Amino acid sequence: MKKKKLYICSCGMRTGQITPETIKALKLSEVVFSHSLGGPGAAVIRGLCRDFRPLADKQPAEIVRAVKAAFRTCRTAAFLTYGNPFFLNAAADLLRSELAKNGVNVESLPAVSSFDSMIDMPGLGEFPAAGVRLIHAGLSGGEITFYPDMATLVFMMDKLNRAEKREHAGVKEKFISKIAAVYPPGHEVLIVNAPFMEDRSGRVIRTRVKDLARDFGKADRNSTLYIPAVKTAL
Repeated sequence: MKKKKLYICSCGMRTGQITPETIKALKLSEVVFSHSLGGPGAAVIRGLCRDFRPLADKQPAEIVRAVKAAFRTCRTAAFLTYGNPFFLNAAADLLRSELAKNGVNVESLPAVSSFDSMIDMPGLGEFPAAGVRLIHAGLSGGEITFYPDMATLVFMMDKLNRAEKREHAGVKEKFISKIAAVYPPGHEVLIVNAPFMEDRSGRVIRTRVKDLARDFGKADRNSTLYIPAVKTAL
């Protein structure tokens, strides 16, 4: 008997970026789940699959239960997200591990990510020789060592604004103080929203290290903090 299969895939940063490979997977799937697509985007996906089931606002464990339940009656399904399917995506990580335990063949299909979109935005594509760091703010606890000769992208920065758990209290202040300790006060930093779904232009808020505490609250759940490298005199 043919093994059951789950595709974990993405529409990119908007449905117009969906790849032919992903379209084929959606057409092969008996049911397609998504926790991130709604409105016009969902309408596009409904035209590419037999059964589309939105899972907006569901927690990763709830998503896993829904997908597992579907495999009682189907052999092929897809979980459709946006951006890179596994970058900062707890639901995708949990689905891969849990479904594999159940004997389901899990295949991941790559897609355009927020990083890909951001490096196309003006002023963000010129990276230093020392390279670029990618940091998940929500996992940091504020305890991060910064290296001024490297460019740094801090994803999920708004988690520091929201302080969702008691242990997050004071983390944002600690995080900002770590930046202020190694960068000049006038060093420019950017709060970046990559072009995404209906927000096709994205946005860039330019601020400085000394003003970061004031402007940090302007970030939303799709914002990334970009700290350029400090340029050294030749």
